[in-house]
Amino acid sequence: MYKTYFLFLLALFSLLACETDFDVNASWKETPVVYGLLDQTLDTQRIIIYKSFLGQESAYTMSQQADSFYYNENDLDVFLYGLDNNGDTLQQIELEYQITNSRFNSGFDTIFSTEYSVEYITTESLNQSLTYHLYVHNLTSNYVARSTTNLIQPLEINPGFTDEITFFKNGEYRTHKLRWTSSTFGKIYKPFMRFYYYEKNILTNEVVRKHNDLSFPQMFSQSISGNQNMELAITGENFYYFIKNSIDENLDVIRINAKGLEDGLVDYDYWVGGIDFYFLVGGEAISKYIEINNLPSVIFQDPPSYTNIENGIGIFSSRLNAQSIGKYLDIQTLTELSNGPITSELNFIEP
Repeated sequence: MYKTYFLFLLALFSLLACETDFDVNASWKETPVVYGLLDQTLDTQRIIIYKSFLGQESAYTMSQQADSFYYNENDLDVFLYGLDNNGDTLQQIELEYQITNSRFNSGFDTIFSTEYSVEYITTESLNQSLTYHLYVHNLTSNYVARSTTNLIQPLEINPGFTDEITFFKNGEYRTHKLRWTSSTFGKIYKPFMRFYYYEKNILTNEVVRKHNDLSFPQMFSQSISGNQNMELAITGENFYYFIKNSIDENLDVIRINAKGLEDGLVDYDYWVGGIDFYFLVGGEAISKYIEINNLPSVIFQDPPSYTNIENGIGIFSSRLNAQSIGKYLDIQTLTELSNGPITSELNFIEP
């Protein structure tokens, strides 16, 4: 889920990896396209590097060949260097060349090859106190591209006074406010709400746990200094219409809102959780890119006017995954889910 928003950027950079309108007889300048978002909460860091291509065939024909825009395995040295505040290098990581078959499975149509794609990866842990420098060296041409990013510090999400969430009370829709404090080096914030439910088929007695995600508009902090109070207001009407529009009516099933069933029992006293909140936080560079280019409408326009890659184009920045889990809906909200005019046809059990 929380990966979906940044996956479309990967497809974007594949689309921007070449130009089709230059003179094939002009002198060629090596200009790699680099995409990387470091995230210390993930087990694996991935850097995508494309090459510009030039040839006698049309750009469309060449773009069908994967080796037209990927470097070969021994073409590049790709390193991450972690430096402290004194400029001393405390960590050196050589990224490994990896071919994957899933890079273009992002839902975007593209004229580029889908034979395979290339990532430069590491599973070495990152230190959030260090500043990371990316170094890309073409061993054949001696070309070097560089960039730098800080890691986003942990996000402080306000837990509230209780894990109970109210969207309906005393005959009225209520607003839930999700609050957090901005992170140092974080600039763009993308919240999600995950709604869990169990679905039982009354014909087969099959029970399946499912979930749906409600994505909210991205928000920007005033600076990357951190400690800014931020909040998102989620209205009751928005919540119930999200449920109505994301779950199909089915007379053959009954449903309950829960993330887990204690001891496997379906009685209300054994419902566990039901609502989680997730955040995807982006650093300053990716925030600038999105603001300047107004993604995703830029996908079929010219290459980006903003880049922080020295001797290249693209983005090298940071992101952070954060979560606030274990929330649950109160009884009046669940009763409205079962009997209310918006969602009554979905067969949720009344607590």
